[in-house]
Amino acid sequence: MPLMVRKKEEEEGASWLTTFGDMITLLFTFFVLVYSFCSFNPGEWETANASIKGALAVIPGTQGDRVVPGGGTGPFPRHLGVVPMFADPKAPGEARRRALAEKLAEIKKAMDVAEGIEIEETPTGYIFRIATPILFEIGKAETKPAADGFLRGIAEATHKAASTVIVSGHTCDIPISNSDFESNWELSARRATDVLRKIKAHAGADTRFIALARGAQDPLVPNRDELCRARNRRVEIRFDLERETPLEF
Repeated sequence: MPLMVRKKEEEEGASWLTTFGDMITLLFTFFVLVYSFCSFNPGEWETANASIKGALAVIPGTQGDRVVPGGGTGPFPRHLGVVPMFADPKAPGEARRRALAEKLAEIKKAMDVAEGIEIEETPTGYIFRIATPILFEIGKAETKPAADGFLRGIAEATHKAASTVIVSGHTCDIPISNSDFESNWELSARRATDVLRKIKAHAGADTRFIALARGAQDPLVPNRDELCRARNRRVEIRFDLERETPLEF
């Protein structure tokens, strides 16, 4: 057989080896890749697990949504941390609500009164309810000097959470009879605005204010006796964290 023909046949016979070698290389690469998906060390597992929990809490290696160095564990002590993939839209609002609730509870405790102050939670925030003897003399609309520190504490609560503060004055059903006010409406209006002014002087810059005169329109309990009437004579300070409270209440 001529030499050239034999050489050509040998080259054609060996061409399958090239294809086979390429296939083996690709298969080897594929199995290495699959193995890498199934193989991880504890440090990498902690990192992956933390990213899943990112929506529920602040995780090591992060501060809010900012990546910070040195937060890793396991074999990666200097990794940059895992940024939460999902953010809980309720988390900031809940944090503001908790901060406000804690401050209001602190103010109530500091007053050290057996009764006359109530804190009521609402869908949008809190109502801080104050009996009028704590703030005013009978038939007067100017707050007592002793109440200034108390109202300043309430103003400081607005620094915990941007909100709309609605101050409403309430009276019982007994008409007022003095030369300063023609009706319970005027008395409740003056009391509400005086309290609002004292709070506004020390409130947060983002706080919005509304003053309402409710008179005897919204009693907490029926005006059956003096005990009930005393409870209805009050000032309510509503903290609305959504800042869009309608006025029909």
